[in-house]
Amino acid sequence: MNIRRAAAAESSNADSGSRNHSDGQGCPLSSVRKNGADVSSHESIKKNSEDVSSSPSLCSAKHRDGVVLRSKRFQAVFGMAMSLAIHLGGYELSRAAVMALFTSDGLGFGKSHHTTSSSEGGLSALPMAVGCVSPFSIMLLWFYAKTLVLGGPRYALQIHTMICAGAQIFCGWLLGALDQLLELKKEDGAALIVPGLSFGVKDVLTLSQPTLFLLFVFQNAYVQLLYNQHWAFISSVLTPDEGTQAFAPIAGLGSIGSTLAAGMVSTLVERFGLIRLLYMAGALFVMSAVFADVAFGLARKHGFEPSGDNEQRSAEKSFSNEQEQRLLATKKHSIHGKMASTVSTQNIFRQAYSLFQRVPVLGALFLEVIISQCLSSLVNYIFLYKLKVSITDDSMRAGWSGNFYAWINGISGVLQFFIIPILLKYCEAHRIWLFMPTMMLFCTMYQFVNNTNSGLFAASASFFAIKTMEYSLRGAANEMLYVSLDYESRYLGKKVISLIAGKFGKSAMAIALSAVMVVYGERADTMWYLLATAVVFSCLWLLSSVRLHSLIKNHLKH
Repeated sequence: MNIRRAAAAESSNADSGSRNHSDGQGCPLSSVRKNGADVSSHESIKKNSEDVSSSPSLCSAKHRDGVVLRSKRFQAVFGMAMSLAIHLGGYELSRAAVMALFTSDGLGFGKSHHTTSSSEGGLSALPMAVGCVSPFSIMLLWFYAKTLVLGGPRYALQIHTMICAGAQIFCGWLLGALDQLLELKKEDGAALIVPGLSFGVKDVLTLSQPTLFLLFVFQNAYVQLLYNQHWAFISSVLTPDEGTQAFAPIAGLGSIGSTLAAGMVSTLVERFGLIRLLYMAGALFVMSAVFADVAFGLARKHGFEPSGDNEQRSAEKSFSNEQEQRLLATKKHSIHGKMASTVSTQNIFRQAYSLFQRVPVLGALFLEVIISQCLSSLVNYIFLYKLKVSITDDSMRAGWSGNFYAWINGISGVLQFFIIPILLKYCEAHRIWLFMPTMMLFCTMYQFVNNTNSGLFAASASFFAIKTMEYSLRGAANEMLYVSLDYESRYLGKKVISLIAGKFGKSAMAIALSAVMVVYGERADTMWYLLATAVVFSCLWLLSSVRLHSLIKNHLKH
C-alpha cells in the first residue's frame, strides 16, 4: 500500500508539474503554494494532488471574483471621471465670471488712467495677478502635502474641493453685496455699509478689487491641483493596459463638461446675472466632491483604494519583459524616493540638473516650455485687452468669452479623439514640435502687420490657436516623448518641467508685462511693442523647437 501511495504521489506530482503554468483556464496552481503557510514536502504533494481535481471550480470562482473586482474598479473610475467633468464645468463658470468682473469698470480693474485720475490704471493688475499664481501654487502645494499626510488622498481631495467651493460662494456673496452698493447714489465721502458686515467702505473698489485679485489667483492655482488629484486616483486604480483604453474617453468626458458649461455661460448670465455664476460654480464643486467621495468609497470597500504604500498591482505581472524591468525599476526608485523625501529641495534641483546633463532632450524641452509659456501669457494678455476694448458690457463679455472657450474645448476634443490619432498613423509625432511654433509665427505676424485694423479677430485667432494646441497637440507630444525615456526622466524630469518651467515662463512674462504697464501705461504705441514682442517669442519658440526636434530624432534612432 505504501508503495502504491508513493507511486500515486509521484504520478500526481508529475501531472501537477506539467500543469504548473496553467490548468486550462488560466489559473496558476503555484499560487496555492505561494499564498499558503510553510508545509512539508509530503503535505504539499498531497495538497497538489487534491487541488488538481478541484482546480476548475477554484479558478472559476477566482475568475468571477476578478470580473466583479474589475467591474467595481471601473465603476469607481467612472465616478471620479464624472467628478472631474463636473469640476471642469464649475471652473468654466467661475473663470467666465471672474475674468468679466476682473476687467469690469464697476468692481474690477477695467478703468484706465487715461479716463479717470482715481484709478491705478487699466489692466496692469492682470499680469501682476498671473505672476502671483506661481508663488501661491507653491504654498498651496505645501498645504496640500500637509492634508495628504494627515488624512490621505480621500481626505485631501474632499477638503480642498470644499475650500474651493466655499471660496466661490463667499466671494459671490461679497461681490453681490458690493454690486448692490454701486446702484445706490451716495454723497461723496459717505461710508457704504456692506450688508451682513459691521463695517463700511468709502469706495467699493477698495474691497472689490482685492477680492477679485485674490479670487483670480486662488482660482488659477486650485484648478490644476484638483485636476491632478482626480487623475492621480484614476491612474492608481486602472492598470496601464486598461489606462490605454480608458484615458482618452475620460479626457473626452472632461472636455464635454467644460464645453457644455462654457457654452451655457451666455444663457445663464442673461437669466441669473453675472455674479450668480460664482454660486453655480460653488454648487458644481460640491457635486464634484460628492462623486469623488463615492469613487473613494467604492475603492475602500473593495480593497483597491490608492495609497502610497501599494502603487503596483498584481495585474501588472502580465507585461512584457521590458515593461517588467521598468516595473522593478519603478518599485526600486519609489523606495529610494520615500527615503529621500526628507532631503532638502536643493537636492531635487541638483538631481534635475544632472538629469538634464544626462538626457539632453529634457533640457531642450525645459527651454521650449519656458519660451512657449512666455508667449502664451503674452498672447493671453493681448486677447483680454482687445476683448475689453471691443466689448465693454460685462455680461456680454462674459457670454462671449464663455462661447469662445466652448469652441476651444470642443475643437480640442475633436483633435484628441479623431484628428491626432489619424495624423499619427501617417506622420511622426516629433513633427508636432515644429508645427506648433510655425502656426503661432503665422498668427502673430498677421496680427502685427494688421495691428491698426485687425482688432479682436486677430487677437482671438492667436489665442485660440495656442490654447487649442496646448490642450491637444502638446499633451499628445509630451506623453509620446516621455514614454520613450527612462524612469527618472518620466517622473523627476516631468515634474520639474511641468511645475518649474511652465510656471516660470508665465510668471516671468507676467512680471515683465506688469513693469511695462506701470512704466509706460496704455499708450497708443504700447500694443505695437507687445505684438512685436509676440513675433520675437514666436521665432524663439521655433528655434528651440528645431533643436528639440533634432534631439528627439537622434534619441529615437538609438
